[in-house]
Amino acid sequence: MRSNRRWRFDLLVLILLSACGAGCSHTALTIKADQNYNGRTINLRVGDGVKVTLAENPTTGYKWEFLAQPEPVCVTVGDAYVANPAMGTIGGGGAHEWNFRAVGKGTGTLSLGYRRPWEKDAAPAKTFTLTMVVK
Repeated sequence: MRSNRRWRFDLLVLILLSACGAGCSHTALTIKADQNYNGRTINLRVGDGVKVTLAENPTTGYKWEFLAQPEPVCVTVGDAYVANPAMGTIGGGGAHEWNFRAVGKGTGTLSLGYRRPWEKDAAPAKTFTLTMVVK
């Protein structure tokens, strides 16, 4: 009789722990941000990702560059220019893509400037700012 109660108790504990584990877990999300996110604040959890995609045409001399990175709450895990094959022409432009991963709680701000690298004293032609709050 005693072993039957112990078995039921153990089963109940196992079920409760499994339910808590299923309800307490967090599936990492990836937010896809573009120019429409400029000036916004997004909320993340540790492990979430952010993919920022902005139009860029380096053949004009203009490129996006970091003015501020969202570290230490988010780290850069990808940074690449992707040509737009639909343009079909040299100099047709494309997009710059950055991938970030939330690694710690706090607030970080991503700030980018669209400028020619040799014109350091000139204000950027465009700017992009995204505040990331990691909870």
